Amino acid sequence: MGRISLKNIFFILLGVLGLVYLVYKNRCNVESQKSLFEPITEPYKETSKLDNLTCVLNKEVSKNIGFKLSNKKIFCKTDGREVFIPFSFVKNYYEARGDYVQNGASRDFEISHSYSKVYTPKSKYDPSGQFMHFKSFNVESRSRVKCISASDGVPVSTQWSPAGYYYPTQIAQFSLSHFSNHVANLHKEAQKILIEDGDSIKIALENNAADRVIDQESKSLVIEFKDTLDFHVSSEYLILCLDFKSIDEAAFKIFVETDVKDETIVLNYFPVDEFLSVRNDEIVFGFGSKTDGEWLRITRDVATDIDKVLSMKKSPHRYKKTSLKISLLQFSGHGQVTNISLSNEEHLRMFFHGAKWFLKNQDKNGGWPSEVVFNKDRKKYPKAEEIPAGWYGAMCQGQALSVLVRAFLTSGDQKYLAAAEKAVGVFNVTSSEGGVRAVFMDKHPWYEEYPTNPPTFILNGFMYSLLGLYDLKSISEGKVAKHLYESGLESLMALLPLYDSGSGTFYDLRHFTMKTAPKGARWDYHSTHVNQLLTLFSIERNSKLLKETAERWRGYMIGLRSSHN
Repeated sequence: MGRISLKNIFFILLGVLGLVYLVYKNRCNVESQKSLFEPITEPYKETSKLDNLTCVLNKEVSKNIGFKLSNKKIFCKTDGREVFIPFSFVKNYYEARGDYVQNGASRDFEISHSYSKVYTPKSKYDPSGQFMHFKSFNVESRSRVKCISASDGVPVSTQWSPAGYYYPTQIAQFSLSHFSNHVANLHKEAQKILIEDGDSIKIALENNAADRVIDQESKSLVIEFKDTLDFHVSSEYLILCLDFKSIDEAAFKIFVETDVKDETIVLNYFPVDEFLSVRNDEIVFGFGSKTDGEWLRITRDVATDIDKVLSMKKSPHRYKKTSLKISLLQFSGHGQVTNISLSNEEHLRMFFHGAKWFLKNQDKNGGWPSEVVFNKDRKKYPKAEEIPAGWYGAMCQGQALSVLVRAFLTSGDQKYLAAAEKAVGVFNVTSSEGGVRAVFMDKHPWYEEYPTNPPTFILNGFMYSLLGLYDLKSISEGKVAKHLYESGLESLMALLPLYDSGSGTFYDLRHFTMKTAPKGARWDYHSTHVNQLLTLFSIERNSKLLKETAERWRGYMIGLRSSHN
């Protein structure tokens, strides 16, 4: 047994102390890294005052990459260990959102990486049912909608012309949103008041202000007026329906009381051509100067009309629907009117306004041209040509198909089906020749939302067109829609990965076709991509690519990213 000298004991103790020191230092370093680089998940306890700290953004990186330094400074705070950055910087730099929210008795600050919603389908997409998540749409309230046309009952767009024009895509979305609301509320009974059989018409008949006559066209009794005809009402139902014929400069007004004492708003509906205008200090909705002798099926949502008047006047004030009450309907001039009612909803009637507009305005090629210049002065696509008025768009054609198919299935009227079958012809004409068809890399057919030269390959408009083609192929014996849908679906599968940025999606492929910077999709467009993929997956259940891509893109909305190499 060997002896242990004092020298050996000294070296052993020295080694143990060194090991303890290294372990301690390592723990300190780990805790320090966690504090500096990992997010704080425990409530922060203020142990000392916070000092001002100036943060400089990308100073060293700018030097390394030869980029001009912006000298942007951020005024931060520090406690010596953690650096606190203002949310205003985070909001702008990372496009995040934040707001104070109440969480029980405490108040939290919620940070959101994205906005907009994803709606996971509960069942297979049905051409006779709701259209995607359009039940949540309120197209008429959009700032780009000037008003609802008094003659046709559809939106008037100002997207590319402040004067207002009929934009087929917007009309289709208006129709599909109301149809979706109709389907969603089938179990709810609509509230309605019939007007023309009340005391007002009895008094008018007695005073010879009006008379009941037989309409030669419908062979039914209608009310004819040759002077001022008043219907006094007191109704919280704000949707007015009537059939109206101007014989000689006939017009009508709606008087609306508000919750402001002695305030009455007067809405005027005159035989003029301007959609919405001011005449002699009166706000006027025009139903056309050449409509004498023509029956108009009119539907007015009074709350919407008032909002559009306030928007035109640039007034910040808005009225709650519950604060409005219709008090008087007044007819003037020489005309006829029938089927007058006030109700709380008319979704199906409004849907058919759109469906009938598509019947009335379909051209000889089967399409619905947009009568406005697109890409004016090359502002939207600098490297594409300006497109003169009269162009077709695949998104418009596709959503029109979805409207017409639902109109046919709801009414049984064959003319809606015939119009839908005629509409597919535009899909087989190239965009360079006036149609909507483009081809990617001389191989994959694509239906263009905007028929630009060179093509843009916009994703959301293409998928909307696929849903319209699917709707038609589901009820039609013809093979054209089926072929267009299936070949388009193959193109989607092939090109879908090109729209994945690793943290979001691309709106189109301009960076490929026009050799320019890519256009990332805003979160509302990104969520539309996800919703469309989930809808298509409800149809094509064997396509794992649709599902996997949708779920990956859904993850991008909470900050998930593709992995690095």
